[in-house]
Amino acid sequence: MGILLPKEKAAQIKKLVYAKADAHGYISRSRSENGRFMTALVEDSEVGGVLSGYMEKGNIRTYIKDAILNGYTKSKKRQILKGNSPTDTIQKIYSIATNPIQISRDVAVCRSDEGRVFVVSSGTLLKWETALRKALELIANEPKLSIEGKPPAICLQLAILNYGITDGDKILISGALKAIGVKVRFCVS
Repeated sequence: MGILLPKEKAAQIKKLVYAKADAHGYISRSRSENGRFMTALVEDSEVGGVLSGYMEKGNIRTYIKDAILNGYTKSKKRQILKGNSPTDTIQKIYSIATNPIQISRDVAVCRSDEGRVFVVSSGTLLKWETALRKALELIANEPKLSIEGKPPAICLQLAILNYGITDGDKILISGALKAIGVKVRFCVS
């Protein structure tokens, strides 16, 4: 088959899937519940039925997951983190006022009036390792961030998307990060 999905049709299906994901509570459900949700989307005449005119049936589930629902989850993460700026996070965690000196999508560098440098990396609780890796890569690629041989302080800003996460999970992650001198702020909507 392999007919190109028109942009308008893709946008229409994306909007529909986002609405269905909101109604389902996608970000707060278990993997097995979301697996059943994706199966229902594949079988839905408005979603899978329409997509079947443009792609092989075996590719529909992958398209829904990779092209639509991954973006949905990232959108929810951005909404949660939107109200938690890197400077606010540093103020809350370290009780120090800072100014941003470099900001990218998920990583920010801030400096205090005393000259301390902080790297704040944003991500999700379930992928906290990715947020840590991004902070470490930035520090490795920009050695001028270290002052007198001391690397910047690292703080992770983690969005909690799945409310099935327990306090024990948070304690475990906080403790693991504390062991390497990294602080964490958990953010919820």
